[in-house]
Amino acid sequence: MKKQWSTIKQGIIQRKKVIMTVSIASVLLFGGAAGTAVYAVNKGALSEDEAVKMISEKLGGEVTQFEKDWDQPMTYEMTVKTEEGYQDVDVDAEKGEILSQEMEDDDDEDMSTQKAVETAKVSMDQAEKIALKKVDGQITDVELDSENGILVYELEINQGQKEYDVVVDATTGKVLKTELDD
Repeated sequence: MKKQWSTIKQGIIQRKKVIMTVSIASVLLFGGAAGTAVYAVNKGALSEDEAVKMISEKLGGEVTQFEKDWDQPMTYEMTVKTEEGYQDVDVDAEKGEILSQEMEDDDDEDMSTQKAVETAKVSMDQAEKIALKKVDGQITDVELDSENGILVYELEINQGQKEYDVVVDATTGKVLKTELDD
């Protein structure tokens, strides 16, 4: 009986060792894969601040709108206020090269970006701070838009696995809507 108990005990210990080895290997494998994926997405990419500074200096203007496009290659889409007017610029997020550059057309039926920025009493930076007070996370997109005749900033904020849409009145700074995006 002692011998059988010893054999059973040895088998249990052996199984525990196998389970622990497999568990540790899995954690290392998935952790390494996640780290590699994060590195691959961000490797060599310009930070948002670096891209804004570079384009502002290159075009001699102020970036008034900024959006990160996660498609491959990852790009930054910006609207830049220059002496000549407003320009829509797409920038390669890794190399910092301007991929496309186009002057905005003021003949649009909607409010032009130039008129919208001049009308807004709340800056984009202020709108971002206001939205982050409402929803803590990372801003992934900001757009100045007209909604029901009201000039608003529409912000997307990632909070872990959740994404929120926050709308801030560009005149008063009041949060008009906070919504969990499906």
